[in-house]
Amino acid sequence: KPKDKKCRVPFRLGIAGPPGAGKSTFVEALGLYILGLKENSSTSDLTVEVNNLSQNSTPRTESTSVFAPEKLAVLCIDPSSQVTGGSILGDKTRMSNLSHHPRAYVRPSPSSGTLGGLGSYTHDAVSLCEMAGYDLTIVETVGVGQSEVELAECVDMFLLLLAPGGGDELQGSKKGIVEVADVLVVNKADGEYEKVAKKTASEYKKAMGLLRKPVGWWGKKSSESDGCSKENGAIDCAPAAPPVLLISAKTGFGLEELWQTISKYREFTNSSGNVIEKRKKQNRYWMWKYLRERVLETAKNNPRVKSRADDIEKCLDEGLMAPRVAAGELWKSIVYQGDEKSE
Repeated sequence: KPKDKKCRVPFRLGIAGPPGAGKSTFVEALGLYILGLKENSSTSDLTVEVNNLSQNSTPRTESTSVFAPEKLAVLCIDPSSQVTGGSILGDKTRMSNLSHHPRAYVRPSPSSGTLGGLGSYTHDAVSLCEMAGYDLTIVETVGVGQSEVELAECVDMFLLLLAPGGGDELQGSKKGIVEVADVLVVNKADGEYEKVAKKTASEYKKAMGLLRKPVGWWGKKSSESDGCSKENGAIDCAPAAPPVLLISAKTGFGLEELWQTISKYREFTNSSGNVIEKRKKQNRYWMWKYLRERVLETAKNNPRVKSRADDIEKCLDEGLMAPRVAAGELWKSIVYQGDEKSE
Protein backbone atom coordinates (compact mmCIF):
# COMPACT_ATOMS: atom_id res chain seq x y z
CA LYS A 1 0.00 0.00 0.00
CA PRO A 2 1.60 3.28 -1.11
CA LYS A 3 2.05 5.81 1.71
CA ASP A 4 3.68 8.62 -0.26
CA LYS A 5 1.38 10.60 -2.56
CA LYS A 6 4.14 10.71 -5.17
CA CYS A 7 4.71 6.97 -5.00
CA ARG A 8 4.20 5.19 -8.33
CA VAL A 9 1.31 2.78 -8.37
CA PRO A 10 0.21 0.27 -11.03
CA PHE A 11 -1.95 1.93 -13.66
CA ARG A 12 -5.52 0.89 -14.45
CA LEU A 13 -6.92 1.75 -17.88
CA GLY A 14 -10.60 1.19 -18.58
CA ILE A 15 -11.96 0.93 -22.11
CA ALA A 16 -15.68 1.14 -22.80
CA GLY A 17 -17.77 1.75 -25.87
CA PRO A 18 -20.89 0.72 -27.75
CA PRO A 19 -21.11 -2.69 -29.45
CA GLY A 20 -19.27 -2.74 -32.75
CA ALA A 21 -16.82 0.06 -31.94
CA GLY A 22 -13.89 -2.37 -32.30
CA LYS A 23 -12.89 -2.59 -28.64
CA SER A 24 -11.20 -6.01 -28.78
CA THR A 25 -9.26 -5.18 -31.95
CA PHE A 26 -8.25 -1.86 -30.42
CA VAL A 27 -7.11 -3.44 -27.15
CA GLU A 28 -4.91 -5.91 -28.99
CA ALA A 29 -3.37 -3.22 -31.20
CA LEU A 30 -2.72 -0.95 -28.21
CA GLY A 31 -1.38 -3.82 -26.10
CA LEU A 32 1.10 -4.91 -28.76
CA TYR A 33 2.21 -1.31 -29.24
CA ILE A 34 2.79 -0.86 -25.49
CA LEU A 35 4.78 -4.09 -25.17
CA GLY A 36 6.84 -3.03 -28.18
CA LEU A 37 7.92 0.10 -26.31
CA LYS A 38 9.65 -2.00 -23.66
CA GLU A 39 11.34 -4.13 -26.29
CA ASN A 40 12.81 -1.00 -27.87
CA SER A 41 13.90 0.57 -24.58
CA SER A 42 16.01 -0.39 -21.59
CA THR A 43 13.94 1.69 -19.14
CA SER A 44 10.34 1.58 -17.99
CA ASP A 45 9.74 5.22 -18.92
CA LEU A 46 10.72 6.85 -22.22
CA THR A 47 11.16 10.62 -22.28
CA VAL A 48 9.76 12.18 -25.45
CA GLU A 49 8.51 15.55 -26.64
CA VAL A 50 4.73 15.75 -26.90
CA ASN A 51 2.26 18.52 -27.60
CA ASN A 52 0.19 20.08 -24.87
CA LEU A 53 -3.23 18.53 -25.39
CA SER A 54 -5.38 21.30 -24.00
CA GLN A 55 -7.89 22.23 -26.67
CA ASN A 56 -8.39 25.77 -25.37
CA SER A 57 -4.74 26.87 -25.33
CA THR A 58 -1.98 27.43 -27.83
CA PRO A 59 -0.16 24.15 -28.59
CA ARG A 60 3.33 23.96 -27.14
CA THR A 61 5.93 21.26 -26.77
CA GLU A 62 6.53 19.64 -23.37
CA SER A 63 8.75 16.88 -22.11
CA THR A 64 6.91 13.96 -20.57
CA SER A 65 7.66 10.39 -19.64
CA VAL A 66 6.06 7.72 -21.80
CA PHE A 67 5.01 4.75 -19.69
CA ALA A 68 6.52 1.45 -20.93
CA PRO A 69 5.31 -1.34 -18.60
CA GLU A 70 7.23 -4.58 -18.23
CA LYS A 71 4.05 -6.62 -18.65
CA LEU A 72 0.33 -6.00 -18.90
CA ALA A 73 -2.91 -7.74 -18.03
CA VAL A 74 -6.15 -7.49 -20.01
CA LEU A 75 -9.46 -8.32 -18.35
CA CYS A 76 -12.26 -8.68 -20.92
CA ILE A 77 -15.88 -8.76 -19.86
CA ASP A 78 -18.13 -10.71 -22.23
CA PRO A 79 -21.94 -10.48 -22.05
CA SER A 80 -23.82 -13.42 -20.60
CA SER A 81 -27.00 -14.78 -22.13
CA GLN A 82 -30.18 -13.71 -20.37
CA VAL A 83 -31.78 -16.97 -21.54
CA THR A 84 -29.18 -19.68 -20.86
CA GLY A 85 -26.74 -17.77 -18.64
CA GLY A 86 -23.81 -18.85 -20.81
CA SER A 87 -21.11 -16.76 -22.48
CA ILE A 88 -18.87 -17.56 -25.45
CA LEU A 89 -15.97 -15.42 -24.11
CA GLY A 90 -15.05 -14.44 -27.65
CA ASP A 91 -12.93 -11.39 -26.80
CA LYS A 92 -9.79 -13.48 -26.29
CA THR A 93 -10.32 -15.09 -29.69
CA ARG A 94 -10.00 -11.65 -31.29
CA MET A 95 -6.72 -11.09 -29.39
CA SER A 96 -4.83 -14.13 -30.62
CA ASN A 97 -1.52 -12.29 -31.04
CA LEU A 98 -1.68 -10.48 -27.71
CA SER A 99 -2.85 -13.54 -25.76
CA HIS A 100 0.21 -15.49 -27.00
CA HIS A 101 2.65 -12.73 -26.02
CA PRO A 102 4.95 -13.87 -23.17
CA ARG A 103 4.52 -10.58 -21.27
CA ALA A 104 0.75 -10.33 -21.60
CA TYR A 105 -2.07 -11.95 -19.66
CA VAL A 106 -5.53 -11.96 -21.25
CA ARG A 107 -8.45 -13.15 -19.15
CA PRO A 108 -12.05 -13.14 -20.46
CA SER A 109 -14.86 -13.25 -17.90
CA PRO A 110 -18.66 -13.36 -18.18
CA SER A 111 -20.74 -10.45 -16.98
CA SER A 112 -23.08 -12.96 -15.24
CA GLY A 113 -26.01 -10.59 -15.57
CA THR A 114 -24.24 -7.74 -13.76
CA LEU A 115 -25.15 -4.31 -15.11
CA GLY A 116 -22.69 -1.47 -15.65
CA GLY A 117 -20.39 -3.23 -18.12
CA LEU A 118 -18.30 -5.13 -15.55
CA GLY A 119 -18.36 -8.61 -14.06
CA SER A 120 -19.14 -9.51 -10.47
CA TYR A 121 -15.49 -9.82 -9.47
CA THR A 122 -13.76 -7.45 -11.91
CA HIS A 123 -12.53 -5.09 -9.19
CA ASP A 124 -11.05 -8.01 -7.25
CA ALA A 125 -9.42 -9.38 -10.41
CA VAL A 126 -7.75 -6.01 -11.05
CA SER A 127 -6.27 -6.05 -7.53
CA LEU A 128 -4.99 -9.60 -8.04
CA CYS A 129 -3.26 -8.62 -11.30
CA GLU A 130 -1.50 -5.77 -9.52
CA MET A 131 -0.37 -8.09 -6.73
CA ALA A 132 0.98 -10.45 -9.38
CA GLY A 133 3.29 -7.69 -10.62
CA TYR A 134 1.44 -6.32 -13.64
CA ASP A 135 2.29 -2.63 -14.10
CA LEU A 136 -0.69 -2.02 -16.35
CA THR A 137 -4.15 -3.56 -16.22
CA ILE A 138 -6.57 -2.89 -19.07
CA VAL A 139 -10.26 -3.52 -18.40
CA GLU A 140 -12.47 -3.92 -21.47
CA THR A 141 -16.18 -3.77 -20.74
CA VAL A 142 -19.09 -5.29 -22.62
CA GLY A 143 -20.80 -3.05 -25.17
CA VAL A 144 -22.27 -0.32 -22.98
CA GLY A 145 -24.88 2.42 -23.29
CA GLN A 146 -25.11 5.99 -22.05
CA SER A 147 -25.79 5.28 -18.38
CA GLU A 148 -23.39 2.40 -17.71
CA VAL A 149 -20.54 4.22 -16.02
CA GLU A 150 -19.44 1.82 -13.27
CA LEU A 151 -16.10 1.32 -15.01
CA ALA A 152 -15.12 4.77 -13.73
CA GLU A 153 -15.19 3.33 -10.19
CA CYS A 154 -12.68 0.62 -11.10
CA VAL A 155 -9.92 2.33 -13.12
CA ASP A 156 -7.59 5.33 -13.02
CA MET A 157 -8.40 6.48 -16.55
CA PHE A 158 -11.67 6.01 -18.45
CA LEU A 159 -11.27 5.73 -22.23
CA LEU A 160 -14.44 5.88 -24.30
CA LEU A 161 -14.09 4.25 -27.72
CA LEU A 162 -16.48 5.48 -30.40
CA ALA A 163 -17.34 4.27 -33.88
CA PRO A 164 -17.57 6.60 -36.89
CA GLY A 165 -21.02 8.14 -37.17
CA GLY A 166 -21.67 7.38 -33.52
CA GLY A 167 -23.31 10.72 -32.78
CA ASP A 168 -23.50 14.44 -33.42
CA GLU A 169 -22.74 17.45 -31.23
CA LEU A 170 -25.99 17.00 -29.29
CA GLN A 171 -25.17 13.35 -28.63
CA GLY A 172 -21.81 14.35 -27.21
CA SER A 173 -23.44 16.92 -24.95
CA LYS A 174 -25.70 14.36 -23.27
CA LYS A 175 -24.91 13.41 -19.68
CA GLY A 176 -23.76 9.93 -18.80
CA ILE A 177 -20.85 7.93 -20.10
CA VAL A 178 -19.45 10.80 -22.19
CA GLU A 179 -19.40 13.01 -19.11
CA VAL A 180 -17.21 10.65 -17.04
CA ALA A 181 -14.75 9.79 -19.84
CA ASP A 182 -11.19 11.08 -19.45
CA VAL A 183 -10.40 10.71 -23.15
CA LEU A 184 -12.56 10.00 -26.19
CA VAL A 185 -11.20 7.97 -29.10
CA VAL A 186 -12.86 7.60 -32.50
CA ASN A 187 -11.80 4.29 -34.02
CA LYS A 188 -11.80 3.03 -37.62
CA ALA A 189 -10.25 6.20 -39.06
CA ASP A 190 -9.16 4.40 -42.22
CA GLY A 191 -10.46 3.54 -45.67
CA GLU A 192 -14.03 4.44 -46.44
CA TYR A 193 -14.73 5.37 -42.80
CA GLU A 194 -11.96 7.98 -42.54
CA LYS A 195 -14.05 11.00 -43.51
CA VAL A 196 -16.93 9.91 -41.29
CA ALA A 197 -14.53 9.34 -38.39
CA LYS A 198 -13.06 12.84 -38.76
CA LYS A 199 -16.54 14.36 -38.79
CA THR A 200 -17.53 12.38 -35.68
CA ALA A 201 -14.39 13.53 -33.85
CA SER A 202 -15.08 17.14 -34.83
CA GLU A 203 -18.64 16.95 -33.48
CA TYR A 204 -17.48 15.50 -30.16
CA LYS A 205 -14.72 18.12 -29.81
CA LYS A 206 -17.36 20.84 -30.04
CA ALA A 207 -19.48 19.10 -27.41
CA MET A 208 -16.55 18.54 -25.02
CA GLY A 209 -16.22 22.27 -24.54
CA LEU A 210 -19.57 22.23 -22.72
CA LEU A 211 -18.52 19.58 -20.20
CA ARG A 212 -16.61 20.34 -17.01
CA LYS A 213 -14.14 18.00 -15.35
CA PRO A 214 -12.86 18.30 -11.77
CA VAL A 215 -10.49 21.20 -11.11
CA GLY A 216 -6.89 20.24 -11.84
CA TRP A 217 -7.76 17.62 -14.45
CA TRP A 218 -4.78 17.35 -16.84
CA GLY A 219 -3.19 20.15 -14.79
CA LYS A 220 -4.26 22.85 -17.22
CA LYS A 221 -4.34 25.74 -14.75
CA SER A 222 -3.23 25.80 -11.13
CA SER A 223 -2.63 29.47 -10.24
CA GLU A 224 -3.74 33.02 -11.02
CA SER A 225 -0.69 33.48 -13.23
CA ASP A 226 -2.06 30.72 -15.47
CA GLY A 227 -5.31 32.61 -16.01
CA CYS A 228 -7.38 31.40 -13.05
CA SER A 229 -9.72 33.81 -11.29
CA LYS A 230 -9.54 34.10 -7.50
CA GLU A 231 -12.81 34.54 -5.65
CA ASN A 232 -13.26 34.40 -1.84
CA GLY A 233 -9.72 33.14 -1.43
CA ALA A 234 -10.26 30.13 -3.70
CA ILE A 235 -8.77 29.73 -7.14
CA ASP A 236 -11.39 28.88 -9.76
CA CYS A 237 -9.81 27.11 -12.72
CA ALA A 238 -11.48 26.14 -15.98
CA PRO A 239 -10.42 22.50 -16.46
CA ALA A 240 -9.24 21.29 -19.83
CA ALA A 241 -11.78 19.55 -22.02
CA PRO A 242 -11.34 15.79 -22.48
CA PRO A 243 -9.19 15.13 -25.57
CA VAL A 244 -10.87 13.64 -28.64
CA LEU A 245 -8.44 11.58 -30.73
CA LEU A 246 -8.57 9.70 -34.02
CA ILE A 247 -7.09 6.22 -34.31
CA SER A 248 -7.21 3.14 -36.48
CA ALA A 249 -6.75 -0.17 -34.72
CA LYS A 250 -6.42 -1.79 -38.13
CA THR A 251 -3.50 0.29 -39.42
CA GLY A 252 -2.04 1.53 -36.12
CA PHE A 253 -2.67 5.18 -36.98
CA GLY A 254 -2.91 7.41 -33.89
CA LEU A 255 -1.73 4.81 -31.34
CA GLU A 256 1.47 6.71 -30.57
CA GLU A 257 -0.36 9.98 -29.90
CA LEU A 258 -2.95 8.18 -27.80
CA TRP A 259 -0.37 6.44 -25.62
CA GLN A 260 1.49 9.71 -25.12
CA THR A 261 -1.80 11.23 -23.96
CA ILE A 262 -2.38 8.36 -21.53
CA SER A 263 1.20 8.64 -20.25
CA LYS A 264 0.76 12.35 -19.64
CA TYR A 265 -2.42 11.72 -17.66
CA ARG A 266 -0.69 9.00 -15.61
CA GLU A 267 2.27 11.29 -14.94
CA PHE A 268 -0.03 14.06 -13.70
CA THR A 269 -2.14 11.85 -11.43
CA ASN A 270 0.97 10.25 -9.91
CA SER A 271 2.82 13.51 -9.26
CA SER A 272 -0.26 15.29 -7.85
CA GLY A 273 -1.40 12.37 -5.69
CA ASN A 274 -4.83 12.38 -7.37
CA VAL A 275 -4.60 8.66 -8.12
CA ILE A 276 -4.34 7.84 -4.39
CA GLU A 277 -7.40 9.94 -3.55
CA LYS A 278 -9.32 8.40 -6.44
CA ARG A 279 -8.51 4.87 -5.25
CA LYS A 280 -9.81 5.74 -1.77
CA LYS A 281 -13.17 6.87 -3.17
CA GLN A 282 -13.36 3.78 -5.36
CA ASN A 283 -12.70 1.45 -2.43
CA ARG A 284 -15.54 3.06 -0.51
CA TYR A 285 -17.86 2.64 -3.49
CA TRP A 286 -17.08 -1.08 -3.76
CA MET A 287 -17.45 -1.59 -0.01
CA TRP A 288 -21.03 -0.32 -0.12
CA LYS A 289 -21.81 -2.24 -3.29
CA TYR A 290 -20.53 -5.52 -1.81
CA LEU A 291 -22.59 -4.80 1.30
CA ARG A 292 -25.77 -4.40 -0.78
CA GLU A 293 -25.04 -7.67 -2.55
CA ARG A 294 -24.38 -9.45 0.77
CA VAL A 295 -27.61 -8.13 2.32
CA LEU A 296 -29.65 -9.21 -0.72
CA GLU A 297 -28.03 -12.65 -0.79
CA THR A 298 -28.57 -13.16 2.94
CA ALA A 299 -32.20 -12.06 2.72
CA LYS A 300 -32.96 -14.45 -0.13
CA ASN A 301 -31.42 -17.40 1.71
CA ASN A 302 -33.08 -16.72 5.06
CA PRO A 303 -36.10 -19.08 5.60
CA ARG A 304 -38.09 -16.53 7.62
CA VAL A 305 -37.58 -13.73 5.12
CA LYS A 306 -38.23 -16.06 2.21
CA SER A 307 -41.58 -17.13 3.72
CA ARG A 308 -42.58 -13.50 4.19
CA ALA A 309 -41.48 -12.73 0.63
CA ASP A 310 -43.79 -15.45 -0.71
CA ASP A 311 -46.78 -13.84 1.03
CA ILE A 312 -45.84 -10.37 -0.23
CA GLU A 313 -45.40 -11.66 -3.78
CA LYS A 314 -48.94 -13.07 -3.71
CA CYS A 315 -50.29 -9.63 -2.74
CA LEU A 316 -48.13 -8.14 -5.48
CA ASP A 317 -49.52 -10.54 -8.09
CA GLU A 318 -53.11 -9.76 -7.06
CA GLY A 319 -52.51 -6.04 -7.35
CA LEU A 320 -53.04 -5.40 -3.64
CA MET A 321 -49.63 -3.83 -3.13
CA ALA A 322 -47.30 -1.63 -5.16
CA PRO A 323 -43.71 -2.85 -5.72
CA ARG A 324 -42.22 -0.03 -3.63
CA VAL A 325 -44.57 -0.75 -0.72
CA ALA A 326 -43.83 -4.48 -1.05
CA ALA A 327 -40.11 -3.80 -0.79
CA GLY A 328 -40.73 -1.73 2.35
CA GLU A 329 -42.71 -4.51 3.98
CA LEU A 330 -40.00 -7.02 3.15
CA TRP A 331 -37.34 -4.74 4.58
CA LYS A 332 -39.30 -4.45 7.83
CA SER A 333 -39.20 -8.23 8.24
CA ILE A 334 -35.42 -8.17 7.78
CA VAL A 335 -34.90 -5.35 10.29
CA TYR A 336 -37.25 -6.84 12.90
CA GLN A 337 -35.45 -10.16 12.61
CA GLY A 338 -32.18 -8.39 13.40
CA ASP A 339 -33.76 -6.69 16.42
CA GLU A 340 -35.08 -10.00 17.74
CA LYS A 341 -31.62 -11.59 17.50
CA SER A 342 -29.99 -8.67 19.31
CA GLU A 343 -32.44 -9.08 22.20
